[in-house]
Amino acid sequence: MKQSSLSNLVQPFHVMELVKAADALQAQGKPVIHLSIGEPDFPMPEPVEQALIQAVSAHKTRYTAALGLPELREAISRHYEQQFKVRVPAHQIVITSGASAALMFACLALINRTDKVLLTDPGYPCNKTFVQMAGGVPDFVQTHEAQNFQPSWADLREQWTRHTAGVLLASPNNPTGTQLNAQSMKDIVHGVNTLGGFVIVDEIYQSLCYDQPAQSVLQVTGAPSDRMPVVVINSFSKYFGMTGLRLGWMVVPDTLLPAIERFAQNLSICPNTPAQWAALACFTPETLAICEERRQIFKARRDFMVTSLPKAGIELHSTPDSAFYIYAKSPYDSERYCKDLLEQALVCAVPGKDFSEFRGSEMMRLSYANSMDNLKTAVERIRLFNKGQLP
Repeated sequence: MKQSSLSNLVQPFHVMELVKAADALQAQGKPVIHLSIGEPDFPMPEPVEQALIQAVSAHKTRYTAALGLPELREAISRHYEQQFKVRVPAHQIVITSGASAALMFACLALINRTDKVLLTDPGYPCNKTFVQMAGGVPDFVQTHEAQNFQPSWADLREQWTRHTAGVLLASPNNPTGTQLNAQSMKDIVHGVNTLGGFVIVDEIYQSLCYDQPAQSVLQVTGAPSDRMPVVVINSFSKYFGMTGLRLGWMVVPDTLLPAIERFAQNLSICPNTPAQWAALACFTPETLAICEERRQIFKARRDFMVTSLPKAGIELHSTPDSAFYIYAKSPYDSERYCKDLLEQALVCAVPGKDFSEFRGSEMMRLSYANSMDNLKTAVERIRLFNKGQLP
């Protein structure tokens, strides 16, 4: 059967291929330690879990509005005001089936065929797919260690052409675990705005920050509008640990809402209904206290990895200040190194080719979303492997 050109355009997510190999080793009884998948190792916070059970027990499983449960949109609006001192009307908040659906809707609403969209490199590999599925052309902007792998407005302006429609940023970033500072974000938003472009900002790791308070581009722009065409993407997956429930949200200008609603009606009908009712519990004091305690645990793990990996022979080029990733220099070709590390040391790290068009073979990503005991064991295995001293 002849396949579409789009099906050949979409590339595999190589992270998952390596994870499959790691799972096969585990199935053989091998004690593999994962430093691979970007998923919190904690269970869903208990208040959220109980709210989910109660929603199902109360038969709250029918379709909601395509744009999401009004109560949840209101709760997120209050969260922006309490956490960031930004007034975002609830009607500008759209609940989606994970941040992936939000990114897809944003691209479909903003990108015309053959439009170029600036993407930072390294970056989340699926972003280019969202752009391509909307008919756009990814245009990668290489970032560097000196700027903590984040772009400046000068970097983006240099690559902007008459065919460029906008920019897709992530702050905090996957795979680097770094974020843009407020001034850089302000410069980028205002610079793109003067050129008539759009800015999509992925903030799904927003609350997992360790060296400074969490921030949002909305603190720079206020609620999105035609005058300030910004779309913000967020998720209940990372900070709130609801990965498998597939729930996210987006903040959009009023003029985009009709298009977003049509996409939602046609492509997903509505987000997961029980998950939406459960997510209301995310903003209670009990849940926030649990999530903050976990953030401190992630910080301790970050501190341990940043201190220990160089002693194990892994060169760090930046200090992650958010998310739960370290983007490091691979001792040799990263695809081969990660394969060898998995097979010989039983540690699963991720080669950089998923994340970078420019330096994928040089770099690799390690996730510290694992227990401290497992991280200590993994670092020791890496040290022994790099020294050729594995038993």
